[in-house]
Amino acid sequence: MIKAVMLDIDNTLLDFSKCSYLSMQKSFAQHGLPFSEKVFNTFTKVNEELWKSIERGEYTRDQLHKERWNKIFGMLNIDYDGVKVEQSFLENLYDCVVVIDGAVELVKYLSSKYPVYTASNAPNDQQYNRLKISGIYPYLTKVFTSEALGVDKPQKEFFDKCFAQMDGVLPEQTIMIGDSLTADIKGGKLYGMQTLWYNHDKVLEPEQKFYDYKVDSLNQIKNIL
Repeated sequence: MIKAVMLDIDNTLLDFSKCSYLSMQKSFAQHGLPFSEKVFNTFTKVNEELWKSIERGEYTRDQLHKERWNKIFGMLNIDYDGVKVEQSFLENLYDCVVVIDGAVELVKYLSSKYPVYTASNAPNDQQYNRLKISGIYPYLTKVFTSEALGVDKPQKEFFDKCFAQMDGVLPEQTIMIGDSLTADIKGGKLYGMQTLWYNHDKVLEPEQKFYDYKVDSLNQIKNIL
């Protein structure tokens, strides 16, 4: 029996893909750099690889912030200080909010039935700010971030620290909802939670399925929970 819901934030409730596009477009303009779809596509590839390294415990967020844009510029043969662009990018992302269709309505609905928690690897203050701007924050019981907890999702210690603050709710009584097949779905399943994969990017289903449920839109979750 489900007694609590844990939700990822980026590309589950808030559209990180669109926000990152808008934020880097603004950052490039601030630094007088030419922006193109190739820049965004390269960012997406590099960013995904770096975050998977963080999930595996091979890399840190501090390293990401120091190296991400320098890696991207190296691939694009752009001679510019990536750390300066990283700082601008984070500042612009801080209050950039694009709510995924149905997200506010879903969280409002879930909060009428369960305590609702969020779990994110993104910066703590940034996520609180974006959730408040979006209108989602009032319906949440607690926001968990790896920065505040000191360990990254999906490591066991991340979920240990979450459940220590969840008023006695057990993993098997909780469903993890997210877009990441590694950080959210595999991580949640290995910890003992039920899992619901929101296929935000409409990718092919993996051969090894760690999820109990799959949806292509947030509105479909109301038929499950």
